[in-house]
Amino acid sequence: MGPASLKAVVFDLDGTLVDSVPDIAAALNAALGEIGYSPLPVLSVTRMVGGGARLLVERGLAACGELAPDPHRIDAICSGFHRAYEHSPAQFTTLFPGARDVLNALRWADVRLGICTNKPALLTHPILIALNIADAFSSIVAASPDRELKPAPAMLRKCMDELCVKAAETIMIGDSAADVGTARAAGVRVILVGHGYTTTPVHYLGADCVIDHFNELVPALRRLSSAVMPL
Repeated sequence: MGPASLKAVVFDLDGTLVDSVPDIAAALNAALGEIGYSPLPVLSVTRMVGGGARLLVERGLAACGELAPDPHRIDAICSGFHRAYEHSPAQFTTLFPGARDVLNALRWADVRLGICTNKPALLTHPILIALNIADAFSSIVAASPDRELKPAPAMLRKCMDELCVKAAETIMIGDSAADVGTARAAGVRVILVGHGYTTTPVHYLGADCVIDHFNELVPALRRLSSAVMPL
């Protein structure tokens, strides 16, 4: 696919725009604490993120020494995790450095912005509101029971439909193999950030470009498109 004029940029949320691990760790530790376990370090939880809440709980239990927990036990702990996270989804979550500036710059350049995340909507919206960036996005597509999650392309395609753009006019920003898979399946170019939560180095995930800091994003967008952005 050759370069095309850039009309929209679609962001993943966790590990891309926001560092949400501190709140995820707090919720996981609250759920594990209900069954008598000591808190896990935030750094350890960072390595467990990816794949959804159930897998996170399984990894947390494994770190506590439970390698083959009963499925009903996992269900109960997942419920505790969700209760804790929904109660406080954005107490410690922060934007990654430079994220707010790049969102403002892209809006000023009339680039349409979207969110495409596997995080449930009832958590996504409070986080965006708490960080005062919800109004930046013309489309917010988050997980719901009737949606196939990334790396399936349906969520990204819905986001592009809401933004009224074609795949060739869109670039996705993410941090994981799931984001690359989603973008490729939807025919969209993809940039990965190096500050995310993937355990595989981002340079090996097959993105069109990798950046280490958001101050590199606008130049990367220029290289991947024919857009002339007044930045």
